[in-house]
Amino acid sequence: MMKILKLYSTPQVFTPISFTSGVNIIFGETSFESKKTNGVGKSICIEFINFCLLKRYSESRLSKIPSSSFAQDTEVCLDFTIKNKNITIKRTIENQKNPTMIIDDVVYEDYNIDEANKYLSNLMFGTLDYSKAPSFREMLGLLARDERSEFKSIIKYYDTDKNIPENYSPHLYLLGIDTKLYNEIKLIYKEISDLKKIKSKAKKDIESITKNTFENASAELNDLKGQITAIENEINLLENFEGNSIVRDDIIKLETEIECLRSRNKVLKHEFSKISFFDGDNYIDENELEEIYNQFKNGLGDFIKKDLQEVISFKKKIDLFKNSLFDNKKNSLSKEIKSIENQLKTLDKEYKKKLIIIDKHGVLKNLKVTISAYQAKVEEQSLLAGFMELYTKADDDMKSKKIEKTNQTSLFDLLVTDAEPNILSLESQILKLHKYIMGNEKSSLKVEVKDKAQIVFYDFRTFEDGGHSINREQVFLYDVGLLLSPNSQELHPKLLIHDNLFHVDQDTLVQSLNYLYENSNLMQDKQYILTLNRDKLSEKNLEELMFDLDDYAVASLTKTNKFLGIHYQEI
Repeated sequence: MMKILKLYSTPQVFTPISFTSGVNIIFGETSFESKKTNGVGKSICIEFINFCLLKRYSESRLSKIPSSSFAQDTEVCLDFTIKNKNITIKRTIENQKNPTMIIDDVVYEDYNIDEANKYLSNLMFGTLDYSKAPSFREMLGLLARDERSEFKSIIKYYDTDKNIPENYSPHLYLLGIDTKLYNEIKLIYKEISDLKKIKSKAKKDIESITKNTFENASAELNDLKGQITAIENEINLLENFEGNSIVRDDIIKLETEIECLRSRNKVLKHEFSKISFFDGDNYIDENELEEIYNQFKNGLGDFIKKDLQEVISFKKKIDLFKNSLFDNKKNSLSKEIKSIENQLKTLDKEYKKKLIIIDKHGVLKNLKVTISAYQAKVEEQSLLAGFMELYTKADDDMKSKKIEKTNQTSLFDLLVTDAEPNILSLESQILKLHKYIMGNEKSSLKVEVKDKAQIVFYDFRTFEDGGHSINREQVFLYDVGLLLSPNSQELHPKLLIHDNLFHVDQDTLVQSLNYLYENSNLMQDKQYILTLNRDKLSEKNLEELMFDLDDYAVASLTKTNKFLGIHYQEI
């Protein structure tokens, strides 16, 4: 269904690699100059393939190649087919979001990476509804596992440093299980998670308002309602009193008038205190005046003819006049202050009488303060009731979603049960591989549905579980099992890429390769691309192989013949 034909570049910066059906091996080899087989470019070669197959640049190891080592405008090109359509994708680093697509000789340059992914998804799966089938890139994530996944799990195929949630969609699709319901359940779990956050936030807000624990919130709300009712009753005493509008207006008018008079009285008293500062005979000392007078007289000569006593006499007249003015002002202020204080006494008496008229229970002390307190309590009640309503609604919605989730999970369980023949077909294929490679059939695969956030659980057992080498062999058994399982042939893209998977013991490696050779008839319409260091195999191992490795070699890379032909340090 999908087949890679050729990887190349424009201009040519690496030797083009052509691929065929069946097994294609990219070798890392020793040379006379170096016995090392790592760092020769095998993984970068696979990354270039993935780059052309729309892997995001930020997630690719190409982003770690220094720009000085690889021109940003170099076109990386890949020829491949999907369902008999001939496709070429050309992509540059400098314009990595806008690949050029050539489909059956028609050039499309206006696709962005997401649109290109949609086109290839529709071509491969016949739908753009990602709830029914995985996207093109989701499927390629499984078919071309990231080497940095370290092949620790058959389910997780992304870089272990990235916290990417498990995605069972590609796995389920290849087993013929409709992924729509699975994705709907995932969405329900997300909605439940969001509702939990809403509940948690509402709970904190409720506790902040009540200054009490959440469990006492209802009691606090009832108490608040009681307080508001009491204040409303106080206000209603005024509202229900005959002539209440007149009394209320009088009270407000009195309060306003009292406030104005108190303010005026405060100003007058301040002015009075300033004038009092100049109280008494504040005459200048005669000796000082005489000294100043003589200085001026010497300076002005005949212009000043008056004697000193005349000056002093004139000064005293001025002071007396000034004191007279101050006294008059003080008397005026004193009278006004006294008048205001008398008015305040009268108004206070009248104000108290008005309050006595309307406040029979001795509760309502100030109409403005009471109304203000009422508004504050109503606002507090509104906030508290709002948050409690939000919490209750979120709680009810969450209960409803949990019921929906349980029901949908039960339906999904039926779908998995219906797909049991496909699961058994995969298990049977895995057992064939396991017996050939491990020498026994002590292996099993179970797919279970549980009412938990993970939803699906794959229980895959082999003769020896755990360990770096065994985990990698489990991935090989599972991936090749899916590729060869008779029941997955209609759905599988029939492409598989493994980069540096075979860090396993030599016997397992030999047996794995021999199985592929012995079942090459099953690989005729499929494609398996793998990278392999030739020094993983000893002379004895090579003798145990049933075929010549070079018959399947599509590229041989060494320290002196690297994929990109240069040495660089990843950034």
